[in-house]
Amino acid sequence: MIVYPRHEVLAAFLEFRRRGAVHHDWEAWAGLFTEDAGYVEHALGRFHGRQEIVDWIVPTMAHFPAMSFWIDWWMIDGNQVFFYIWNHLPDPAGEGAWHSFPNGTVIEYAGNGRWSYEEDFYNPADSHRVVRRWIEAGGRRETSADESLQSVPDWAPQPMPVAFSRREIEAEFSSWLHRGQRAAASGEWGGWAGQFTPDARFYDHHYGKFSGRDEIRAWARETLVPFPGMEFRVERVAIEGNRVAAVLESRLGHPAGGDPFAVRTLVILHYAGSGQWSYEEDIFNPSEMSSMITTWVEAGGRLPQGVSLRP
Repeated sequence: MIVYPRHEVLAAFLEFRRRGAVHHDWEAWAGLFTEDAGYVEHALGRFHGRQEIVDWIVPTMAHFPAMSFWIDWWMIDGNQVFFYIWNHLPDPAGEGAWHSFPNGTVIEYAGNGRWSYEEDFYNPADSHRVVRRWIEAGGRRETSADESLQSVPDWAPQPMPVAFSRREIEAEFSSWLHRGQRAAASGEWGGWAGQFTPDARFYDHHYGKFSGRDEIRAWARETLVPFPGMEFRVERVAIEGNRVAAVLESRLGHPAGGDPFAVRTLVILHYAGSGQWSYEEDIFNPSEMSSMITTWVEAGGRLPQGVSLRP
C-alpha cells in the first residue's frame, strides 16, 4: 500500500473541508471520492461508489440549508484523517442558544486528491433531539445559517500540552484495550476505571457525561454488565500528540460458526502520562448494538444474566 506524504494528505483534506464544511457545495464535495469509494453512515446507510454518494448527499443536505459546520480538530496518520465536526443550526431567537451536535469521522486518502472511504459516527438520538428543539424554538428552512458558530464551550477538554512519546502512547493504548476486554468479560470495572486520572472526563454518546475517576467507576459498576462472549478489535487507529482516535469493533462470535456479528465505535482518548488517561469519548449508534445482540440471540446466542435487548 502506498503511504502518501503528509503534506499531500493535508492539502487534499483542506480541499475536502473547503468544498463541504465551508462552501456546502455537496456535489463538488462528493466529486472528491474515487469512483469505487465506500461510505458508511451509521444512521442513514451504506453507499458504494461516487455516484451513490452524490445521489444521497445532495438531496439530503438540501433539507438543511440552515445548517453550518465547524471542524474542531483533525488528525493525520498515514493515509487516514480522523476529524471531529460540529453540525450547527442557528438560534432562531438570536440569543446565543446552541442547537448543535457533533460527529466523529474517518476518511481514507487514495491519491490524486481523492478519497476512497468515509465513515461517520454519531448517536441519531442526538441529532433528532437537536432538530426537534430547534423547530420548537422557531427554526425553519428559511432561517439563515450562522457561519460564525464554532465549538460548544467546554464540550471536551484539550489534550495535555506536554508531549509523550508515540511508543509510550501505543503501549498504553494496548493496555487500555486489554483492561476493557477483561472488564467486559468479568464485569469488574474497578481496575479499568483506575487507569483514568482523578479529574478525568468521560463522554459516552448513549449514557452521557461523567466527571472524575470515582464517578466513572460508579457508572461503570452500576451500568455495565459481564458479557464474556464479546471481543474487541481495533480496526483503525491514529495518534497525534497526546490524542488517540480509534475505530473499535465489538464482536460476538456466530453461534453456528458463521461470520461474527459486529458493531463499530469511534473512541477518542487523551493520554496524561504515567499510564493514565484524562479523557475518553465513545461515539456510536446504540440501535446498532441492540440490533447486533438481537440478531445474535436469534442465531442461537445466549444472553448473559443482566443483559437485555434494549439499546
